[in-house]
Amino acid sequence: MKIKDVRLVSFRPPMPKGFQTPTLYGGQSIGAYVTDFLAVQINTDEGVSGEVVTAYGGLSLAHSIADRLRPLLIGKDPAYREAIWQDMWRRDRLLYTTQFAIGTVDVALWDCYAKSLNAPLYQLLGGVRDKVSVYASSMEHATTELFVEEALKYKELGYQGYKLHVWGDARRDIDLCIAVRKAVGDRFPLMIDVAGNYNHAQALEVGKVLEELKYHWYEEPLRDFDLHGYRMLADKLSIPIAGTEVVGGSIYSAPEYITTRAVDIVRADVSFKGGIGPVKKMANLAEAFGMNLEVHTNANTIIDAANLHVIASISNTEYFEQLVPEPLFTLCGVEKIHIDREGFAHVPKGPGIGARIDWDLVEKYKVCEI
Repeated sequence: MKIKDVRLVSFRPPMPKGFQTPTLYGGQSIGAYVTDFLAVQINTDEGVSGEVVTAYGGLSLAHSIADRLRPLLIGKDPAYREAIWQDMWRRDRLLYTTQFAIGTVDVALWDCYAKSLNAPLYQLLGGVRDKVSVYASSMEHATTELFVEEALKYKELGYQGYKLHVWGDARRDIDLCIAVRKAVGDRFPLMIDVAGNYNHAQALEVGKVLEELKYHWYEEPLRDFDLHGYRMLADKLSIPIAGTEVVGGSIYSAPEYITTRAVDIVRADVSFKGGIGPVKKMANLAEAFGMNLEVHTNANTIIDAANLHVIASISNTEYFEQLVPEPLFTLCGVEKIHIDREGFAHVPKGPGIGARIDWDLVEKYKVCEI
């Protein structure tokens, strides 16, 4: 089986009706993150195709893949995914090919290969389970009351935890975390994600409060490159520190964080870390050091389905992250990921990723095909 073509379609569907543009990370709009997509289809001479939709990137990502990666892929056998990944990674050295572009192509290659074997991706990777506990992951809300209302909503729906993307104002965030804990009770798992917005003193102050409140983990209180600060927090706090989500270098930067215990939980996903292969390797490395790897998820059903397959093949991870409100983050797929009333996300059935791209939506809002 040989790759004969790589189809790249940039498309921009509108914001779902009734929803405002979501904000995150200190009030920044993430509108483009949920409306600017790239559909990638790797076609082979045997009629098998691997497909994925990126979270964000659109036309700029299409040009990057077309210019730097498509020539490398034509004529290659998708069975040799590791060899192809290594070739793509070497192009990062001089051509500045992003991890996002490499990860996008890697997911499509794995989807293609699994389909050629008529096997679900998670089983090909080495299945651990076929459903995964889910937590709801908030956007940034204007008031404490809106966070409380949302946390209670998803607890009632059966979700097994709730993560707050807080404001980044330490004193205000403390009051917020206290209010949400009081509302949901002592035993419901809560996490916060600060997106790197604290300094050392603020991070330590908030961390001590989170310990008292028994929060489940404390994510990205500092900018990721602040290894000194992360080691300080990990040393002084008992609450698990989660990080590395957006660190460059894929699997090659992870060992420093793991071996020095700068974080207690490693964060990764197939888009940000260069693909399925690297996330599996990072999970294995973390496991060898007695640590969990928790997978960050993205803004559409297709890439989230790929992440869910990887989670289902990893023993040292707890959760699937569902960004909420769901209508903003479940575009592009014919079917949505099924989350049951007990708070489990079910791995899509069928070969490959098992989530079908809504090509009618892609064509309707197509910007350009290259």
